[in-house]
Amino acid sequence: MLCDNCGKREANVRYSENINGVKKELHLCEECSQKLGITDRMDFRMPSLDFSNFFGSFLEDFSTPEFMPLLNEVKQIKCDSCNSTFDDIINTGRYGCANCYDVFEDRMDPILKKLQGANRHTGRLGKISDNKLKYEESKENKKQEKHENKLEELQAKLKQAIKEERYEDAAKIRDEINKLK
Repeated sequence: MLCDNCGKREANVRYSENINGVKKELHLCEECSQKLGITDRMDFRMPSLDFSNFFGSFLEDFSTPEFMPLLNEVKQIKCDSCNSTFDDIINTGRYGCANCYDVFEDRMDPILKKLQGANRHTGRLGKISDNKLKYEESKENKKQEKHENKLEELQAKLKQAIKEERYEDAAKIRDEINKLK
């Protein structure tokens, strides 16, 4: 995007002001923003801070295992195979070896669930295969229901044939029931 003021150079300063509900926005190059006195009002330089000494000795009193036992435990756990620590995995974003998955599972599961919504990979076609399984299960359930309905129907016919003393028909129905079972 070119500077709104000169129209020649690339704009790298975005200046906006809102006065009585009227918003005004300008995209300016560095030179025009200096000429208009906009960058003089703003100081974007960050003071150099040494974060290693940021708290000073404040936390030294609390670093004892009696005060924070879990913090000490996390630092001590290492993978048996590759000697990776939990901090190594967090800093690099990579596991050291296959054994790390088992060693650090209880700490990584909540992190993965929060980041990805799940801690197990179902694959690109996971939803499709899940739907296919559900379809096959419902298909199997329908077959089972038909089978049970057929058995009930044959048993009712068998009772009726015996009641009417049609023993030859009853024997055929009995054989059919035995085949279905």
